[in-house]
Amino acid sequence: MRDKLEIIEVKQIPSLKYLYAYEIRYLNRKGEEKIWELVSRKGIERLESEIYRHEKYSDGTMIVATNPDKTQTVMIREYRVSAGQFIYMFPAGLSDPNETIDVTSKREFLEETGMTFELKTFSNARYTSVGIINEKVEIAYGYYTGKPNAAYQTEDELIEVVMVDRILAKHILDNEEISIRSALILENLFKLNPFINEVK
Repeated sequence: MRDKLEIIEVKQIPSLKYLYAYEIRYLNRKGEEKIWELVSRKGIERLESEIYRHEKYSDGTMIVATNPDKTQTVMIREYRVSAGQFIYMFPAGLSDPNETIDVTSKREFLEETGMTFELKTFSNARYTSVGIINEKVEIAYGYYTGKPNAAYQTEDELIEVVMVDRILAKHILDNEEISIRSALILENLFKLNPFINEVK
């Protein structure tokens, strides 16, 4: 099996296989008609129920696993095709139908890191990038056990498991590509935001 993923081509396409494309017609505050474009993993019924009835959904979970004294956390450094490079992030994945956050978080954590996860608490589902997609995920918090391994990763994944302490967290935040959600959690976990955590 190859030890890398390789970009072959980037091109614009008229339709998508795994995402649905929508436009929302609306009136702005002056009464002018405008159009908002977005994509979704789900059909139009889901989008309409969110917009018109404000129904709540979760598409998956992001997993923040630490040791008991919270001096170390588990991150992944994954090659993301959409970025063409490796990105640091917390393990995450989509839920299977009718799957609870406990089951999703344990399954995804095992698949990406080879380790086990004990769920302690979780956040409400929140939007991942509300400007372009209606995807929402919960954040699962808990403890990890075991040693990192790639036994459960698929051929479509290129993932390095990284055990992160405060020193490495600062290096990642200062020097590496990291998703915005993961960066904010890392800053909070290790109190590394110089503005929020400044001493007065």
